[in-house]
Amino acid sequence: MNKFQIEKLPADLQTAITYYDLADAEILFRQNEPSKALFMVESGRIKLIHYTEAGNTVNHYSVKPGEYFAEVALYSEVYLCTAIAESSTRVIYFPKELFLNSMEKDFNLSRNFTEQLARRLHSTKLLLELRGIRSARDRVLHYLHVMVPTNEKILHLEQALKEIANDIGISPEALSRTLTQLENEGVLTRIKRKIILRD
Repeated sequence: MNKFQIEKLPADLQTAITYYDLADAEILFRQNEPSKALFMVESGRIKLIHYTEAGNTVNHYSVKPGEYFAEVALYSEVYLCTAIAESSTRVIYFPKELFLNSMEKDFNLSRNFTEQLARRLHSTKLLLELRGIRSARDRVLHYLHVMVPTNEKILHLEQALKEIANDIGISPEALSRTLTQLENEGVLTRIKRKIILRD
């Protein structure tokens, strides 16, 4: 994915953006609030959560620096989930009508935005696939093989283990136990923020 650069945005969109600084656990917007903008994470991390009518919480995914979120706001009158900062976070605010107009006029903006949506859809499909694997061991192994870059053996962890556990649908304790089991079996080695897969 092309690295996001503000200076490559259409001029009218550049002048309209606003920055919001959020503390850890601060809410940016709530589910069902009127939607006025979509956002991008400049630094930190945003967690998107949906609350069901039965009162259950569904964790969608986390948004990293350089990624848009709340894209559905472009076509919805309300936000369909709640956005919460996972750490001290700065986000960029794009007025939605202006962003839509800019996409119609600027091919590069439209292409980059569509590319990110396609990658996010693919990632979501992978997470659904992972959550369908019943064995915690097989689920963790599949996650590692999917996340390690092609033709490489090392995964550099950008998320805390509790966030990875949440993504793949197991408890942090189960993830920790499974990684220890795999390490004892010689399947992998852990060194600080790296996991090295063995043949």
